[in-house]
Amino acid sequence: MEEEAREVVVIDKDLKKKIKDTVNKILKRSSLYQITEVKAREEASDELDLDLSKDPYKLIVREVVERFVEKAVMAIESEMVKHHAQVVQDVEGGGSEKSAKKKKKKKNKTKKEEDSTAA
Repeated sequence: MEEEAREVVVIDKDLKKKIKDTVNKILKRSSLYQITEVKAREEASDELDLDLSKDPYKLIVREVVERFVEKAVMAIESEMVKHHAQVVQDVEGGGSEKSAKKKKKKKNKTKKEEDSTAA
């Protein structure tokens, strides 16, 4: 049995940072609905003029994509929680920002009427 000789690629810190920065830049400007790890890797390969489809480059790209997606999901979940709380407040009669402004305006109007009556 013949074993394939694997070429060991050593990546310096500067190249690794450049790959990560390039992939992050691509992800930030892309639609999360359309971008894939493969597309991000291909675009980064083109921009860097480097074949990122081989290990260890491929693993660096995967790590960056996974981290980006995790952060995006956390941000989306956080926004959903905020909106959920507002919806619950609206349903329970706490009102929205608009109704809070109306209440404040009405309160100020009532106060002005009371002040003019007292004078």
